[in-house]
Amino acid sequence: MTPKQAMLRGAFALGMFSLVTAGSVALTRAVTAERIADHQLAYQHRQLQAVLPAALTDTAVQTVLDGVFKLPDPEQLGHREPQYGWYVQRDHQRVVILPVVTRQGYNGEIRLLVGIDQQQRITGVRVTQHQETPGLGDDIEHQRSDWITEFNGLSLNSLPLGGWAVRKDGGHFDAFTGATITPRAVVNAVQRALSYVAENAAKTELPITFEESIQ
Repeated sequence: MTPKQAMLRGAFALGMFSLVTAGSVALTRAVTAERIADHQLAYQHRQLQAVLPAALTDTAVQTVLDGVFKLPDPEQLGHREPQYGWYVQRDHQRVVILPVVTRQGYNGEIRLLVGIDQQQRITGVRVTQHQETPGLGDDIEHQRSDWITEFNGLSLNSLPLGGWAVRKDGGHFDAFTGATITPRAVVNAVQRALSYVAENAAKTELPITFEESIQ
């Protein structure tokens, strides 16, 4: 074999190795991306289901995720860009699920989902993202305490004037030992979600009546 032939054979082998490697990487990425997408979809569905009333928690995943609508005036819920909410309906039960952001947390943003029915009562609240101090502010997580369930069944008019606050501020809700800023931020955010629904449902800009939904 001449040096030229050896060089060509080496170049061919290297080229084939590169093609096989690139193909393997692409295949792995495609399979992994599909798996990640499936996990993200399942996680999002679990989050949305967590704020639904018991009678609706078995709603099929695609039904929940397809019930999407564009939020009017999303800045009222703390968003800085267009956002979408979700709705679920079965028989005579209707629930909207709103993503809410507050920047009043001790360590910055706290993101929540708030479920509200057609009587404008809270069906559930869950914190989906936060950076609060472990062992103090993270009691807003349902996995750590039942504090977040204190909102269930409440409407704006369920509490007297000033009741939508932590007890330290003269309100209805417990704070955490050594951590008042975090629950105060969550209470304010949930009250803001109820006020948002009251205002926009009156203008028929929310699918409490399911007239403004999109697919």
